[in-house]
Amino acid sequence: MDQERTEQEAIRRWRAGDPEGLAVLVRLYELRALRTAYLILQDRMDAEDAVQNAFLRAWIYRRRFDPQRPFWPWFLQLVIREARRIAGRRPSKSVSDTGSDADHVDTERWGDHGPAPDLIAERNEAVKALRQALQCLSPAQRTAVVLRYYHSLTEREIAEIMGCSIGAVKHYLYEARLRLRGMLNSGETRP
Repeated sequence: MDQERTEQEAIRRWRAGDPEGLAVLVRLYELRALRTAYLILQDRMDAEDAVQNAFLRAWIYRRRFDPQRPFWPWFLQLVIREARRIAGRRPSKSVSDTGSDADHVDTERWGDHGPAPDLIAERNEAVKALRQALQCLSPAQRTAVVLRYYHSLTEREIAEIMGCSIGAVKHYLYEARLRLRGMLNSGETRP
């Protein structure tokens, strides 16, 4: 059975109140959701909390889902809301210079085997600088950047997910690009 048919069957079961339907949706979308939440929150445990809360809300609000529409954009909206809620209730955390495991995505556990080790070594400093620079952005700016550049969503789609105007999304992206460019060019990526 292909993914689209698997997803449609899972959605049908989930909406009918079958937890196994939700379990299939978790298997299909958990990794993407974790990556998204991590990029916004910059903390693995907070990202896991955001995704768990989003799946819980998906269960509670399953009857509100329109089965004629794709699941991922609807669920992504729940993930973003949870990530922004968590980001808003805690002070910003800094990325350590030591490369502590607590500050990095556990890609092995989340199923991403990534590129070859030699490519990782070449990109390590640039990735670290970008991760640190992303932390300097507001949660709204970080969310807009993640949705635009990691999920390739349009400004209209981002506005719908973030619950704001297209003008606000353009502003978030513009300000984020300016800050990121300035920080990365100057080498100052500390929050």
